[in-house]
Amino acid sequence: MGIVALFAVGIFLGVVLLYILGISVAPYNPDEVKTDHFECGLPPSSEVPMKANFNYFIFAIAFIVFDMAGLFFSLFVFADNPNALKWGIGFGLLLFLALMISMKEYRNVKIS
Repeated sequence: MGIVALFAVGIFLGVVLLYILGISVAPYNPDEVKTDHFECGLPPSSEVPMKANFNYFIFAIAFIVFDMAGLFFSLFVFADNPNALKWGIGFGLLLFLALMISMKEYRNVKIS
């Protein structure tokens, strides 16, 4: 049996054992809220829904974009190509420009 197959069997048995342990240890005390079915969370506490702040969405998207860009920037730094430093500097300047534009848009968003 190969090492990968042995590893896969070990992972499978570990998951099954943890599942059985969870079933045997967890208390079973259903109440009205737990047994009630709902699609979108608990019932609303008011008739008027709260509006989400769009600035949080922009900040989250910017974080994800620049996090991934930082990963790609590190690839330029550790490359063996002699032109990698020039490409890395250009990429860094492009990131800085994109960050400045996104922060300008972030400050100008008006919530109506």
